[in-house]
Amino acid sequence: MTRLEASVLINKSPEDIFAFFSVPENHAKFIPGMLEFKKTSAGPLGQVGATARGVRRDFGRKTEVVYEITEFQPNNQLGMKGVMGPIHFEDGYVLEPQGGSTRVKFWLELTLNGLAKLAQPFVALIGKTHAYETLANLKNQLESPR
Repeated sequence: MTRLEASVLINKSPEDIFAFFSVPENHAKFIPGMLEFKKTSAGPLGQVGATARGVRRDFGRKTEVVYEITEFQPNNQLGMKGVMGPIHFEDGYVLEPQGGSTRVKFWLELTLNGLAKLAQPFVALIGKTHAYETLANLKNQLESPR
């Protein structure tokens, strides 16, 4: 298993950021490679056990990813787990108010199965890049004037 972490300071309140996270379609606006992200379970995305389906494009190939919400603490934490081929992952966001801004911490745990384990160093590098790009895109989405 590989664990990666990154953080960014965003000039928005935790409430504003969490409200953005709570709209399923917004995830396709900041997650690199995500073409679409839709809730697949009844009720709001904001409950543990809720599910969503994403479609990603990586290296020119489309992949469907099934997600399950594992943590949901309004204005504080959002966690998910999912499977993307031989890669099982858990990821999440922790929001910490800092004055009028919020420190957003993103974490990602990757577990590779079968022959994919041989690609662990490569996948870890891609995961690290993904973490930083995710946060840069999130900051841009939330701070850009509309």
